[in-house]
Amino acid sequence: MSMTRLEIQQEIKHLKERYRNIQTIPSNKIEIFTEFLTKIYGRGQRSIVAVNEINLKVESGVHGFLGPNGAGKTSTINMLIGAISISRGRANIRGFRAGSIKSRRIIGFLPQDPVFYKNMTGMQYMMYMAQLNGLAKHEARHKIQDLFRTLELEDAQDRKIGKYSGGMKQRLGIAAALVHEPEILILDEPTANLDPIGRAKIIEKIKALSKRMSVFVSSHILSEIEQMCEKVTIINRGSIILSDTIKNIKEMYSASENVFILDTNANNRVLLALKNKESVTKAWIDVNDNKIHVVPSNNKEFQEIIPIIMAESNAVLKGFFQQETTLQDIFIDLMERQERRYYD
Repeated sequence: MSMTRLEIQQEIKHLKERYRNIQTIPSNKIEIFTEFLTKIYGRGQRSIVAVNEINLKVESGVHGFLGPNGAGKTSTINMLIGAISISRGRANIRGFRAGSIKSRRIIGFLPQDPVFYKNMTGMQYMMYMAQLNGLAKHEARHKIQDLFRTLELEDAQDRKIGKYSGGMKQRLGIAAALVHEPEILILDEPTANLDPIGRAKIIEKIKALSKRMSVFVSSHILSEIEQMCEKVTIINRGSIILSDTIKNIKEMYSASENVFILDTNANNRVLLALKNKESVTKAWIDVNDNKIHVVPSNNKEFQEIIPIIMAESNAVLKGFFQQETTLQDIFIDLMERQERRYYD
């Protein structure tokens, strides 16, 4: 149904108020910047909001973009590279409008499921991609040889891509994204469908590449993001839930989940002794690992009484450490909390 003149005027007024105080972000500091970025598929009652007014600021380095399947990660990336239109809001790449020729020139992109011409050899495919990016043949061949050496594809350059393994195809996709020497590398699920060895090699290559350019990597494999990234943005149901450095996020959660784990040859006796100590707020034997979990009221005092408790209980200490909160633990907790709010 078309909008009335009054509705159009109200919408224009609303947009003017929203963008009135937006300032231009210096392109030398911010790699990717979005303001109220929105993607809506369909119209009317059948419309689906895939990305809901996200405000994203990606600085130099390696930035992880996390979320469960269907969270809006790929739609966001496709808007950033100009593959799909933006429904509302805006996005800039190094100060250039997302999707513009200038922004595309500084982006290297690896899609979640890269598609290749199977009858082409690796070299033929790379020469084709180089020419699409405007490189002369003599210049392209030199760069491709360097990329093949770096990505361990030199021995397979004359082999047809249809005979490549999954890991080789992923590395070839990264090579294609790098052939024009981009300033920002955008990777969508770069380790999808790979075995552990293939994943480890891709992670190693991404970490090496991050020394030369900024990397924006989307994934739902939290342990890999934790290895690669300095900062992460977590998205779910099209909205940003959290954006910060991994270090800050872990410190925030560790402060609220201050748990020590003890393992002895007499856990039941030690547990009784712990429950009588003022420096212990809570103590229990966890059914999953059969070890003592302790929440102390004072970390220093608690650690000082451990030798005394071992002596009093006539027990041998087999293990004692503070439980480390992983990014995966935090992610699962955030998703569960949001789902409860969504259905309440």
